[in-house]
Amino acid sequence: MPSKNLNRLLRALARRGLDVTYDNHIYSVCLKNSHEAPAAEVLLPDSLPLEAKALLQLANLANASHPAGGQVNKCCATPDFHPGDSGVAIGSILETEGMLIPAAVGTDINCGMRLHVADLSLDRIWA
Repeated sequence: MPSKNLNRLLRALARRGLDVTYDNHIYSVCLKNSHEAPAAEVLLPDSLPLEAKALLQLANLANASHPAGGQVNKCCATPDFHPGDSGVAIGSILETEGMLIPAAVGTDINCGMRLHVADLSLDRIWA
């Protein structure tokens, strides 16, 4: 069950033009009235801080497209997710088709995140 602070944050984000839902530790974020872009996802427990500016940057990134047909297929964020100086949130991960977004490449490489593969279910990780 989301905390009162989380509910307050979600209402504030809605006033800033973001549709944000939270379910089972996953935030789904998209710009209001942006039905063609994929929802960006952030996997975080509701006890960890979340910054509105970073969510807005992530939603804008998920909404990026190219006039010649390039698009974002998937947009997610790592747990070190925070606002970036180039307009792209640090910790953004995206899959594109037909385009490259230079501002999303290399702005905070190796700032402390590591990928480890484990044979654990999400239930075991969150326990």
